[in-house]
Amino acid sequence: MMERPDLFVIGRLLEALVPGPLRRTQLQQKAGLNYTVFLRYIDFLAYLRLVAVLPDDEGRLELTPRGVEAYRFLSEGLSSLFTPPERTARDAAPFSLARGRSS
Repeated sequence: MMERPDLFVIGRLLEALVPGPLRRTQLQQKAGLNYTVFLRYIDFLAYLRLVAVLPDDEGRLELTPRGVEAYRFLSEGLSSLFTPPERTARDAAPFSLARGRSS
């Protein structure tokens, strides 16, 4: 089990899978992680049942329904946390976990 996972790394991995399943190498590159660290995070996310391996011969990864909820929770929570107080949620630029800031 991972001792202190980085929520931004988890967010980047989940966000990369929102459009659809990816091969491990594609996901690793999108998340910008070295392969050893990437495997630790994938094992952790699979343990939490946030991602699953598709039962095809390519072994692509996809978000589970629980993973979709986790992504929404992280995305919305970080958006509200990092929106300046003078801006309302309606005016705020969407928060991107990939960049770690509003776009």
